[in-house]
Amino acid sequence: MIQNQLDNIVSESHSSIGIIANPNSGKDIRRLVASASVVSNQTKANEIVKLYSGLISEGIQKVIVMPDFSDITRKAREKFDGQIQTEILKTSVLDHEETTVQSAIEMEKRKLGCVVIFGGDGTCRLAARFLKNTPILPVSTGTNNLFPMQIEGTVAGIAAGRFSNLNDKKDFYITEQILDVFLNDKYCDSALVDVISSDIPYVGSKAIWDIKNIHEIFISKLRSTGIGFSSIGFRLHNSEDLNNQGVYINLQKSLINKKPTKITAPIAPGKIEEISVSTWKLFNLSDSNAVKLKKGTIALDGERSIEFGSSDRVSVKLNSEGPKSLLVEKILSI
Repeated sequence: MIQNQLDNIVSESHSSIGIIANPNSGKDIRRLVASASVVSNQTKANEIVKLYSGLISEGIQKVIVMPDFSDITRKAREKFDGQIQTEILKTSVLDHEETTVQSAIEMEKRKLGCVVIFGGDGTCRLAARFLKNTPILPVSTGTNNLFPMQIEGTVAGIAAGRFSNLNDKKDFYITEQILDVFLNDKYCDSALVDVISSDIPYVGSKAIWDIKNIHEIFISKLRSTGIGFSSIGFRLHNSEDLNNQGVYINLQKSLINKKPTKITAPIAPGKIEEISVSTWKLFNLSDSNAVKLKKGTIALDGERSIEFGSSDRVSVKLNSEGPKSLLVEKILSI
């Protein structure tokens, strides 16, 4: 068994690795309205130094990185100069969502071994939308971090490098289920963890944190240790198992005389609230779920992203063909 796993490792050629590190993750308004920690670019730079160390130990020879004003990878490049090649991509703008989009598109074209993403749910959502065939290793440096992993940089580098050197990778990643949003029957965007309908009419500062503004929640991923609005789903379903199913929650007062279900959940760092749930249910892959709110905004993974009016129709569907996420523990057992 062990010999078969070792035979799966490429010994002569090594894949390149992509790095997308969001310089803006871990810094939004939730540092003011909740107790979310600030994740500095210095912290990210230190994690990337450790990532490089892990990659080099697995024989990775080249990394392709997203550019940013603060040059997050500079410290790693200088420390490991001559041991690993770094190519910084050229994009039309820096420190913007479009930087992530352009970088992810280019990395997908390059057919890299995998892409390591430093950010929160929002960063991972944006990058994963354009990394359809490239496996990802999401590392948590954001606010709501249900999708990315809490993993030390050195270990992330070892896992990414070892995975990229495998001839047969299919048993070492999982295809995630996601939520697709449709506006007037046309595909609009996707969320990795949750879609929320809010009565706030404008995207504004994007982040959403006040439960009073939320009408409905659609969830594709649950974790007992999760924080954010998906934690409401876990308190109701009481299980992480959501194989080919999602959770729908309505927080508005029911038109029928029905007593709401009251639960407490951590909706943001340090922010635990009692929540009245009018109705909730599981839904399937084949279901098209219409948003009942007549006008407002749709938040994707905790960030308001889509505005809609009274003449618009918004619906949400579960999609089983989401990003390919590395199975780190399984990879490290090789």
